[in-house]
Amino acid sequence: MRVTAVLCLAVLGVTLPLAARASTETTLRIEMREFRFLPATIRLTFGRPVTLRFVNSGQLAHQFDARYLRGLPIAVSDESTRVEAQGLDFLRLQPGGTASLQFLPRRPGRFAFACTIEGHREAGMTGIILIVR
Repeated sequence: MRVTAVLCLAVLGVTLPLAARASTETTLRIEMREFRFLPATIRLTFGRPVTLRFVNSGQLAHQFDARYLRGLPIAVSDESTRVEAQGLDFLRLQPGGTASLQFLPRRPGRFAFACTIEGHREAGMTGIILIVR
């Protein structure tokens, strides 16, 4: 089952996977604004748990959509909600919103991501997840 995370809705919280709580976890801050992600290249290590902390500092809603995450076990949380799922369609944040996305990179390579709100990708709101061994 995949989840589409729109963190303005209340859902039941569940516990995070043990791997996501490992002390070797990588944590990165990803800023969303008109019309870019900062950083645009997210460099991760294969097999090392990661938390991506998204902050929408823009004046519009933004989405994070990465096909790579559609088949991976993930956990998404904000200040009041935590959800685990087998894959993520997209993460959408309203202006000022924050959310954390946790997963374990299972395949090295370069994987595209974008804001898939109409016109945002076309305006340059894209990036790459780079997973290295």
